[in-house]
Formats: sequence, structure tokens, C-alpha cells
Amino acid sequence: MDRCKHCNEVIDKDMDVVCPFCGAEVSDSPTGSIIPQSVVKPAKRPKIPVTVMLGITVDGTGSSNSFQVGIPLTLKIILEKLEAKAKSVRCYLQIHRDLDYGEEPVLITNNGSPAQALEDLKSVVFTGGGDAEESHLDAVENLLTLPWEPDLSTCRGAILGILNADTKPLRSGKSIQELAQEIKKRNLLFYLVCEPTPQLQEIVNETGGMMFPISNNPEASELQKIAMQLGASIIASVSKHSTVPIVGPQPD
Repeated sequence: MDRCKHCNEVIDKDMDVVCPFCGAEVSDSPTGSIIPQSVVKPAKRPKIPVTVMLGITVDGTGSSNSFQVGIPLTLKIILEKLEAKAKSVRCYLQIHRDLDYGEEPVLITNNGSPAQALEDLKSVVFTGGGDAEESHLDAVENLLTLPWEPDLSTCRGAILGILNADTKPLRSGKSIQELAQEIKKRNLLFYLVCEPTPQLQEIVNETGGMMFPISNNPEASELQKIAMQLGASIIASVSKHSTVPIVGPQPD
């Protein structure tokens, strides 16, 4: 009986060229010693040579209380995925509520790192908003004032809205179609994680964007899956130079 000198499993040195257990080569020496095979590590894939600029607006009203725990988890997964694949990630995190109650959007992370955006999010208290509908479209319009890079070869922009409840019409008087055209002119990828409503579905359709529906009280696993899908879509869209979101590799 012979044993592999590498893993100590029983082998037949007259029949086995390599150890069937660990893959080490069987030596031609009389002692039947084992020469471990060299381990070849796969080459590390280079990052996409593009900066991802992500404008995020989060519904900070009391209506988001039902999934306030899931919002940081969702953003964390998305940002980690982007950091792993893109050259760099620049974050602009905005909290919006209800303009009719004097609650203006507030940019709490201005050109910060993903770590900074997640840290800033910890300070948000979900409160305010006096009625069922919120100022979601106004919040999206406000993100268009960010310094979006025009050179798509070095930087790609994306807007992400994490919303609850339906939206009020734009205070500027613009239609959803006009707002969508402004988003498309800037070649921005557009994503919503929200409860589906006719108006929110319309802005997604008009921008060629992507909606990830959530329930009013989503499970953590639901948000985790959405975050993985959304992050994969941004990376796939940037990699293929697409001006609208495309479906990325699906998580298991």
C-alpha cells in the first residue's frame, strides 16, 4: 500500500500518474514519492477603466420607516459591487422629503467615497412628509444639477432612486417626458427601487431605465437580491458602453 506524500491518501503508484485526491504528480523515483503540482491561480481581472458617478436620492419621509433598515444594506451591496469592478466610484447622496411642507432635498454626501456615503446615511432620520405622495420627481430633477462628466470614455453617470409611495408632479411644471429627455441628454443610466406606481413606471419607461419593485415592507433577502441585480446591471452597462441599463449576470 502506498500513500500520497502530499495528502497521505492511499494510492496505487503503479497505476496512478497523479494522486486522485489532491492532484499531485506521482514521482518516477523508486520510493514512489509524490511531487505536488504547482497551483496556478487565475489571473486577476482588471477593473473597468472608468469612474462611476452615482447620484442617489433616498426618500427620507416617515413612509420609508418600513424599510429604513434595508436601505443601508441595499446601498452597501451596490457600492461594494461597483468598487470591486470600476476604477473608482464617486457618490452624491441626497435625502428628499416633501416640498409642499418646506422640506428641501439635502445633499449629505458631495463627491464622496462609497464608505463616506454609507457613513453619512447613518445620520438620516426617516421622518416628515405630510401626505401620501412625495416629491420624488423633483428630487430626481435636483440631481441633474450635479457636475455630470460629459466624457463617457472616462466617467459614466447613473441615477438611483430609493423611494416609497407615489410621486407628486414636478413643481417646475415639466412633464415626465421632458424630465426623461434631460436625463437621456446626459447619457445617465436610470434606476428606481420603489413601490411600482403609474407615474414612477412612466419615468422609467421614458428614460429606458430599470425598475426594481419592492413591497411596502420588504424582507432583507428581497433587498439583497435587488442590490446584486442592480449593481450587476450598472457594471454590465458601463462595460458595454450602453446608454441605457442592461441586465447584468444574475445572482444565484
